[in-house]
Amino acid sequence: MGLLETMTSSTPPPECSEDKRSRKTGSLREFFAKFRQDSRKSFLELLTVDECRKKVVRNDIRVGSTPRITYYLLLSISVLIAGFGLITNSPAVVIGAMLVSPLMTPIFGISLGLVRGDGDLLRRSFVAEFGGVFIAIGVAAILGMFPFSNEVTPEMLARTSPTLLDLLVATLAGMAGCLAMIDERISPVLPGIAMATALTPPLAVSGLCLAFGAYVGAWGAFLLFFANFLAILAVSAVLFIVAGFVTREEMGSRLNVLKRFAGPAVGLILVTVLLTHALFGIIGQRRTTKAIEEILRKELAGERSTFVEKIIHKQKGDNIDVLASVSTPQVLSPKKIKQMQEVLDDRLKLHVNLIMRCLITKNISSTGSTSAVVNRNLNGEFISTNLHPRVKLLQIAEQVLREMLEEYYGLYLDLYDLDLIELNQGNVLIASMEGTRNLTPMEVAHFEEAVRKRLNDDRVCLMVLSKDMEGVSSKGKILYGQAHFDVVPKDVSTQKKLEAEIRGQIEKLKNMFAVSVDAAKIGGRWSVRAEVVGPEVLKPSQVLAIENAVRKSIGHDVTLHAWCRVELVVTRGRFVSREGFTREQVEKRLGGGKAEEMK
Repeated sequence: MGLLETMTSSTPPPECSEDKRSRKTGSLREFFAKFRQDSRKSFLELLTVDECRKKVVRNDIRVGSTPRITYYLLLSISVLIAGFGLITNSPAVVIGAMLVSPLMTPIFGISLGLVRGDGDLLRRSFVAEFGGVFIAIGVAAILGMFPFSNEVTPEMLARTSPTLLDLLVATLAGMAGCLAMIDERISPVLPGIAMATALTPPLAVSGLCLAFGAYVGAWGAFLLFFANFLAILAVSAVLFIVAGFVTREEMGSRLNVLKRFAGPAVGLILVTVLLTHALFGIIGQRRTTKAIEEILRKELAGERSTFVEKIIHKQKGDNIDVLASVSTPQVLSPKKIKQMQEVLDDRLKLHVNLIMRCLITKNISSTGSTSAVVNRNLNGEFISTNLHPRVKLLQIAEQVLREMLEEYYGLYLDLYDLDLIELNQGNVLIASMEGTRNLTPMEVAHFEEAVRKRLNDDRVCLMVLSKDMEGVSSKGKILYGQAHFDVVPKDVSTQKKLEAEIRGQIEKLKNMFAVSVDAAKIGGRWSVRAEVVGPEVLKPSQVLAIENAVRKSIGHDVTLHAWCRVELVVTRGRFVSREGFTREQVEKRLGGGKAEEMK
C-alpha cells in the first residue's frame, strides 16, 4: 500500500478537457489579435509617405504627364506594336505593347491635379492623355488600311465586348499601379501592372475597327479604354488623398471637390451601367450556349464518335441561328438535324435554325476504343467511359473487323464506314468496304462469327457493302502488284518478253483482246495474269495452247490465268475492246504527239 500511495501521489492529475479547450481558444484569439495588429501596422506603413518621397512622386508624375514629342513617339510605337500583335493574333506582342505604353502616368497626373486643384498639372495631363488617345486611334486606323490587316482575329474580338469584369480588373490594377508609384519598395512591379491595365490595345482595336468599317466594335473597344481610364482615375485619387499627397487647403471646400470630380463620377456611373448590362447579356448568352450544348450532346450520344466542338449562336427576337461544329466519322443526315432542331425549339422556346458543321474524324486505339474521347475537363481528363450502348456496340464491332482485315496480307481491303440498324429480331451491322476484290459469302460469315463472339450476341448480323477498286499505273491495270513495283532488274527483260508474247498469242484468236497483262516471278516460276475481252470466254484448251506456245518461243514455263469478259464495242466494220475504243478517242483528242507517247 505504501508503494501504491507513493506512485499515486507522484503522478500529476489529468488535465480536464474544458481547460484544454479554453487554452486553445485563448491561443486563437491571441493569434488573430496579433494578425489584425500587424496587418493594420503594415497597411499604415504602406500609406505613410515621407515628404521627400512625395516630392519625387509629384515630379515623376509631372514629367511623365508632359505632352512632348518623345511621349507621342513612344505612344505611336506602342500602338504599332499592339496593332501588329492584334493582326497576327500574338498575345506576346500585345503584352510588349502594354509595357511600352506611356498612357498610365497622365491618368495619375489628372487624378493628382483634380484632388489638389492644380490647374497646370491637370491641363498638361489632360492634353497628354487625350491627345495621345486621338493619335493612338489615328495610327491604328492608318495601319488598318494596309492590305495585310484585313482579317479579324480573336485578340481583336476579345476587346470589342467589355463587361463589368473588365472594370473591376482595371480598378484593382489602377490601385496596384498607384501603390507601386507611391512606395518605392514595390515600384519594380509597375511593368506587370501596366500589362493588367491594358490601355493601348483597346485603342489599337478601336482604330483598326474604324479602318474595317466596324463602328460598333470601335465603340466597344473605346468603351473598354474609357472604363479603364475612369477606374484608374478614381482609385488613384482616393489613394493620393489617403497617403497625404494633398492638404486640406489644397483640396478646398467639399463643394469644390465635388465640382472637380462631378464629370468623372458621372462618367464612371454611366460606364458601370453600360458594362453591367453587357455583363448580364454575356451571362445570358453563355447560359444559352450551355443549354444548346447540353441538348446537342444528349441528342448525339447515340451517334458513334460524335462530339460537339464549338457552338456559335445569334438571337434576333424569337429567332435564333445556331452553328454547331461537331467531330464525327460521317456526315449527319438532314433527318437527324431536323430532329435536334425540333428539340431545341421545344426546350429554348425559340424558333431555331440549326446548322451542323461536320468535321470528319476517326478515333482509333490499339485495342479498340470502348470509351469516348471528349474535350478536356478541369481535371485534365479527356476520356470518358460513359458510352451509349449503341455506340459501344459499333466501336467493338469496328475493332474486330479492323483486326481481321489486317490479316489479309497482299490484298488491299479497307473498312471506311460502319453503321447499325436496330431491329426487333436483332441488330444488323452495315460495313462499307473497298478493296481490290469483293468479299465472298464465306468470308462475310467468318467476320460475322468473330463479331458475334466478341459481342456475346448471336443475333447480330453482318452485311458488307463492297466497292471493287481498280489500280492503274503507267504500265496499265494492276493485276500483279509486283509486276509493276517489285521487279528484279535482271528479270525485267524476260518479263517484258513474256507479257508481249502472251498478248500476241491471245490476240491471234479472232476478235479477242488482251487489255492488260502482268507477268511476275513467283517461287521461281513465271505466273501471268491477263484480262481478256471478246465475244466469248477462252476455253481451258486455248489457255493450255497459249502456255505451250510461249514455252516454245521464250523458253520459260508459265502459268496463265485469263480473266475473261464478254464485252466489246461493235462498229460497222469491226469488233474492238472498250479499252481500245476509249484509247482511240483519247488519242484523237490529245493529238498526234501525245498519242504517239501513249502507244
